[in-house]
Amino acid sequence: MIHTFIFDVDGTIVDTEDSIFRGLDDILQEHAGRPATQEDMRTIFGIPGMEGLQHLGFTPEQAADLHPKWSAQSKTYADSVSIFAGMEDTLRYLKENNHLLGIVTSKTKESYELNITPYGLDDYFDVIITSSDTEEHKPSGQPLTECLRRLGVSENEAIYIGDSIYDNQCARNAAVAFGLAEWGSHTAEGFDADHIFKTPSDILSIL
Repeated sequence: MIHTFIFDVDGTIVDTEDSIFRGLDDILQEHAGRPATQEDMRTIFGIPGMEGLQHLGFTPEQAADLHPKWSAQSKTYADSVSIFAGMEDTLRYLKENNHLLGIVTSKTKESYELNITPYGLDDYFDVIITSSDTEEHKPSGQPLTECLRRLGVSENEAIYIGDSIYDNQCARNAAVAFGLAEWGSHTAEGFDADHIFKTPSDILSIL
């Protein structure tokens, strides 16, 4: 029986797509001489930023230099970031009814603390796993398995909720049920989800 709810962050808890895109556009304009495209976003969304920058053609050394700049630049567009409607109410209900809550995100610890912690949601979560916590990252199941280990629960007691194919693959690789955050993915096509949630409050339907 599922009693533990583990969440991705970007596109699942908070709508950060615009700020990330605008920050990336600034970086690419300055360091690659071109604007960011929607294809760039499809390439990098859902994986650690360092890996994403390398997929866009930067060397590992360049990516290490540019990643904190991208994170800081995205922060300057914080006015475009918002918590998805109904998400905090859902988290509060789950917490008040003694469910364990976790986060598994591809953000680094520093990026998470800079861009997500200010929204005041951390206290809802019993465990927060960033890309700084594991050697392997999504789509590997290792981050999710590490979250389960720290929570002290088994695979069949949890569900991982996210909006990207990397989240889906991470859940499968960790043998955990996957719930699609359709409010973030905008489509269910191409996903192998155990549950499809159209709004955050729909998560409560599986209790």
